Amino acid sequence: MRSVIQTLNTQNVEIEPKEDGLPPWRGFNIRTIDEFYKLPKSLTSDNVYRQLFYYHRQQHKDFNSAFTDGSKTANHVGSAVVFNTFTVTEKLHEYCTVFTAEVYAILLALNVIGTSQDKKWIIYTDSKSSVEALLNVSNQSHPLLIKAFKKYLRLNELEFQIIFCWIPGHVGISGNECADLAAKNAKDMKYCFVPLSDIDHVLKLRINEAWQTIWNTQSNNKLHSIQPFIKGFKSTSFNRKMDTKLIRLRIGHTHLTQKHLLKGEPPPTCQACNTILSVKHILIECSIFSNCRLRCFGNAHPFLKDLLGDIPHPNLFQFLQDIGFCNLI
Repeated sequence: MRSVIQTLNTQNVEIEPKEDGLPPWRGFNIRTIDEFYKLPKSLTSDNVYRQLFYYHRQQHKDFNSAFTDGSKTANHVGSAVVFNTFTVTEKLHEYCTVFTAEVYAILLALNVIGTSQDKKWIIYTDSKSSVEALLNVSNQSHPLLIKAFKKYLRLNELEFQIIFCWIPGHVGISGNECADLAAKNAKDMKYCFVPLSDIDHVLKLRINEAWQTIWNTQSNNKLHSIQPFIKGFKSTSFNRKMDTKLIRLRIGHTHLTQKHLLKGEPPPTCQACNTILSVKHILIECSIFSNCRLRCFGNAHPFLKDLLGDIPHPNLFQFLQDIGFCNLI
């Protein structure tokens, strides 16, 4: 663990302090417009979205607009807000997630709005998760999200009218496209803090990378040929007893093939092939069971991964019953 942490570039990283929660008597309501939620993106053309947005702007022309966006690539994280006459951009630390970038863009917008003489604003974002998090802020712990909500409350007290509106991204809405490009090209880093949850996310990724590197060298491990990647197997519809048998087959530890270790005896051998008995030998190699494999699997010598992988072969346990191995697992 220590060696993994040392690989992180933490010299210029400062953890974003935890933000105090909101008192319940303040209320947790924000104003939103959900005109675009009703139209599934997969079923709606870009042109329909644009026409709806133009109509929406006509209906709310007395409100100023602020388009926010966050961007994350391999080595760059940025936030941007596009106003009518100017754009604000900031580069964030590379460990920040795209959610942090989206929320920080909203916070930037609120900070700028707070200095404006205009009191009526609609903040547009293509991040549904950010809007939903603001709507459920009482259940959130992200420090920037809580900061943004507190800023919203303070502006409300100063008689600002601020509405949040989700819009679909990459459909040709001009302000959104400009915000997306600005976030990707943000160069100045004024905010170098990273929320603890984002550090945790990066750490998990690095640990998994290190674990995968180690696992890649374990080619002789019985499980490696079945699961070359460090991820869990999918759930099966088997009962507990069958699940237990499946796990034992995957790791190659069955009563028949491993009991000699407990008894201090030589390993068992296949009488037909004169080779050490193993799960792999029984399932895909032994010539005695070739016809049975052909009948159950359509192949006399299938791959072990096809029988015991993420989705076990549907005839696996029928084969085990037919060869009399099922009760010896």
